[in-house]
Amino acid sequence: MREVTAASLRDLGYTVLEAGSDRAALELLQHSVNIDLMLIDFALPGMSAAKVARRVQTTRPALPILFVTGYADRAALEGVSEAQIIGKPFVGNALHDRVRTALARRPPGRVVHLRPS
Repeated sequence: MREVTAASLRDLGYTVLEAGSDRAALELLQHSVNIDLMLIDFALPGMSAAKVARRVQTTRPALPILFVTGYADRAALEGVSEAQIIGKPFVGNALHDRVRTALARRPPGRVVHLRPS
């Protein structure tokens, strides 16, 4: 799923950096300055997607984060706007629409897509 999502975003003109784990994503964010959006799969192994997002927001509070989920335990995503959640499988242009909306005030750049390997 990560590869298909990354390829779809690349086809739309985005540069995509991929991380297969919570640690890899956090390390990537620590060493990369040109990241405009983070896409996190809710079924992330290790640290929960919500916890990863909270850690990211302590150092990059303005970084938009989108959660991808096929089952969305809404209690775990409490306080997360529906605009930040993308259901799997993607229907129509849902992925593109959510990414475009999240980046509306930023130029297209790099997207980190975090998904289990």
